[in-house]
Amino acid sequence: MLNHQRHGSGPPLVLQHGFLGGAGDWLPLFATFGRHFDVIAPDFPGFAGSSDIEAPDSVTGFADALLGFLDELGIERTSLLGHSMGSMVALQIALDHPERLDRLVLYGSTCTGDLPDRFEPFEASIARLERLGVDACADFIVPTWFVDGEAAPYFAMCREAGRGLGTETAIRALRALGAWNVCERLGEVSVPTLVICGDLDRSTTPAQSYRLWEAIPNARLCVVPGCAHNVHLERPELYSSVVLDFLTEG
Repeated sequence: MLNHQRHGSGPPLVLQHGFLGGAGDWLPLFATFGRHFDVIAPDFPGFAGSSDIEAPDSVTGFADALLGFLDELGIERTSLLGHSMGSMVALQIALDHPERLDRLVLYGSTCTGDLPDRFEPFEASIARLERLGVDACADFIVPTWFVDGEAAPYFAMCREAGRGLGTETAIRALRALGAWNVCERLGEVSVPTLVICGDLDRSTTPAQSYRLWEAIPNARLCVVPGCAHNVHLERPELYSSVVLDFLTEG
């Protein structure tokens, strides 16, 4: 079973981390979300505390792994909040298995791995991984997720949450993301969806979120000012308020 953290009680809510992340990324939100939901935050296979489990080589493979984990927990339906890489996997599940989802939050998201406005192309990140290894790569990438870089209050926590990921797994994951594209299928999404991002996001820029919002039927959109890729760690109270309002509405 995937390593995971679980907090609170109520209907299930899965929080899925992004690239270079882990379940610990969500620590500041557990108490708030746990007052309303049974919050479950797994580590992707190959990542953080699940580093002993072989990682898939496709986004669909990661989606299947997450669904298998939910099966092991006996969870048939859940609300799903995915961040960055986690949002790509969440979107894939919404497209292929909508019967498993109550609500969907696509956070710092996109419908394709073709991201010309990313702070650097995936191939450049892969070359950095091959040359320097995952720790040096994370030391470069993680600060870009915060407006204040390494000076951000939750930077150290975020950097530590992803420990355990190996270099080869990181490369495999980036290749999977780079090959992924479901943009032509966005009109098929039938799950109530919230799209949320920071206006200064350099990984999945706001243009990617606008694309999702415009194409997914009846989607909601929230762009948080003054935040980069990690809105939930830069403005956790505002982020929680927006997301909970969406998840708990009648």
